[in-house]
Amino acid sequence: MNVKEFNEKWGDVNTDLLNNEDFIKFKNDCFELYEDSGFIKHFASPYDDNGEHNGMEFKVIRRATEKECDIEAMPIWLIEFENGDTAYCYPEEIAVIEH
Repeated sequence: MNVKEFNEKWGDVNTDLLNNEDFIKFKNDCFELYEDSGFIKHFASPYDDNGEHNGMEFKVIRRATEKECDIEAMPIWLIEFENGDTAYCYPEEIAVIEH
């Protein structure tokens, strides 16, 4: 899914008013939007205050699940850094279209 397709489908929708099934579809489309556009090569987080992982290469392991994270906060991915550390990350930390 690209940005245009996402906006055509969800642009005027108030997600606070969606039923649970449609909200899950919305979140899945959010995941697809970011995954289809790709991920950056080096981690760059506005939330990593001490910068420990900023600049490190990483690989995306998988999507976070509802058992691990609140669906309201998604999309979130589990990643592994080049040093073996893992973290749950938001699009603004790893997604191409956010950079």
